[in-house]
Amino acid sequence: MKKGKMISMFLSSILMVSLISAAGFSAVGAAEKGPIKIGFIAPRTGNFAQLGIEMIEGAKLLLEENNYSVAGRKIEFIVEDEGAGPDTAVTKARKLIKHDVVHLVAGVFMASAGYAVAPVCIEAQVPLFITEAGSDDLTQRRASRLVSRLSVNGGDVGHAAGEYAYKELGWRKAITIGLDYAWGYEAGGGFHRVFEDLGGKVIQKLWPPVNTMDFSPYVTNMERETDGIWNVVSGAATIRLMKTLRDSGILKKTGLLCGGTTVDESMLPALADDALGVVSIWNYSGALDTPKNKRFRELCKKKLNKDATWSIQQSWVGLEWILQAMKEINGEVENKEKFSNALREVKLDSLRGLLKMDSYGHPIQDYFVRRVDRVKDGWGGFQNTVIKTIPAVNQFWTWDAKTYLSQPGYNRDNPPCKYCK
Repeated sequence: MKKGKMISMFLSSILMVSLISAAGFSAVGAAEKGPIKIGFIAPRTGNFAQLGIEMIEGAKLLLEENNYSVAGRKIEFIVEDEGAGPDTAVTKARKLIKHDVVHLVAGVFMASAGYAVAPVCIEAQVPLFITEAGSDDLTQRRASRLVSRLSVNGGDVGHAAGEYAYKELGWRKAITIGLDYAWGYEAGGGFHRVFEDLGGKVIQKLWPPVNTMDFSPYVTNMERETDGIWNVVSGAATIRLMKTLRDSGILKKTGLLCGGTTVDESMLPALADDALGVVSIWNYSGALDTPKNKRFRELCKKKLNKDATWSIQQSWVGLEWILQAMKEINGEVENKEKFSNALREVKLDSLRGLLKMDSYGHPIQDYFVRRVDRVKDGWGGFQNTVIKTIPAVNQFWTWDAKTYLSQPGYNRDNPPCKYCK
């Protein structure tokens, strides 16, 4: 064998050994840092318990598929109950940060809980990644590089619904109804603004408390001259409201358009015929006819013994996004600035479509107009059939960000109800 060839083989061997050693040292280094701790806040009690339980199921399902590890490090997943209000969520966030010393707080369902938890995380310089709470201003007027969201916000759902109600459904007068907290105000406000900008009139706004058991007083007092009702009541309360609406007879002459959680897949078996034909606008449907969503549904049936729902999907996609960000920085979550930036820069071909974030930490995503149909399979014999796609919805709708943010956010009294009696 020629001397030059022998030297070349020798050098190649050294290089290979060096690479193997480097990889070994890298793996050891990652392991020595200990597990990556993710704190997850979701309601397991109260009106939103069913949705919260499914949030947890979706997150665990994704983590199981990844063997609870990323970038050579194990993942420790710590769940806390959000309860029925923001005070409990704040207590649990502080516990996760101070006692468990998590690298990331994720989850959070209620919009009001999102507003309460965010300052706690920002003060502690711990990134917050919201998988559900639609608190508008967390990615608008109160935006922080430490806070990102991969869900909806109330305003952008309302904007899309306001336009659809006016242009597609032909409504000219509308009532809005939402539970008396931030989500109701913002989803109602977004609808109100766009609907009236197009020439419509909101003639009544109703705010039942979160713990409302009897909706009959609210339905009885609804203005009968309306063309339609924009309904963003969610959780177990939606079952009681939908039954009251049907029993009252108002829906025989009045249209109904809902936010997605009102007729969520998890609620369809209980809603049954009360939901039949109801149209909603949301960023997901379990009936999406895509290869990835079909595989996801099969996985849910196999591992969870149930079909896919919005909350399971939100946590699955959210944790998929989080793990992708961790991979991009080789698991160096201790570098909070680097980690926070990575959470903003992911682009994901998800089971509900292509996702990317704007510079404020909110996704640009497709919305789907859905109709509850009766089917042989599905969710108790029903499904949210997609009848239209609204592509690439921006949280600022048709306005530029500067103009939008210069105006006050949506709340209980904004926009003002100029046409209310």
